[in-house]
Amino acid sequence: MQLNGKVAIVTGGAKGIGKGCALVLARAGASVAVADLDEAAGRAVAAEIERLGPRSLFVRSDVGESADVQALIEKVVAHFSGLDILINNAGYHISKSVEHTSEEEWDYILRNNLKSVFLCSKYAIPHLRQRKGSIVNMSSMVGLVGQSNAGAYSATKGGIVAMTKGMALDLAGDGIRVNCICPGWVSTPLVEDWFGQQPDPEAARKYIFGVHPLGRIATPEEIGAVALFLASDAAGFVTGVAVPVDGALTLGY
Repeated sequence: MQLNGKVAIVTGGAKGIGKGCALVLARAGASVAVADLDEAAGRAVAAEIERLGPRSLFVRSDVGESADVQALIEKVVAHFSGLDILINNAGYHISKSVEHTSEEEWDYILRNNLKSVFLCSKYAIPHLRQRKGSIVNMSSMVGLVGQSNAGAYSATKGGIVAMTKGMALDLAGDGIRVNCICPGWVSTPLVEDWFGQQPDPEAARKYIFGVHPLGRIATPEEIGAVALFLASDAAGFVTGVAVPVDGALTLGY
């Protein structure tokens, strides 16, 4: 699967799943714009992409802010002369039940996880329409089966699944495909930090690996490989799907 000549934006692309997606797309030949609030990490990913060969650009952007998103899209289109792929990956997790979530926390999670998908898609669609592009949204297995002690997060990830299906129907006539990925546990800096915070980190790691039938958690690049497929011509007749990439975790959840 090749993306030579294609231009992609990856939000939250400075680390974790976003970085994995950015690097996988770049290895397939795409020029990649990395959007993130972490300037140092984002510029490092952009530099790594350019060492691989494709062009890259870092744009510091708060994707929950309309003005920032409009500026992001305009800058990328001007720099690369178009846009083919949008990976809506930026997001945040909070481990609280609905009862114990404050209104401020609720608004923050919805803004960063769900409103960001709305804003980035809204302003990217006119450009994607010109090139019959593709949108890949990052949901979660939680968006399919729910999760205890994560009311706001579950709401946003379920919302992304439903929004993906609606957008797929709305944009099919324009040749724009819209799909989403629903990862299970992934080896990201946040997950590694979580392991380190547990009373017995190795026991926690062993337990989490063990609940995945494949016996481990995913790498960011494995999620990126699915994003590559969904964004590529290999998935030319695939739209409106939510793809679990969870090592069969949800089968026994």
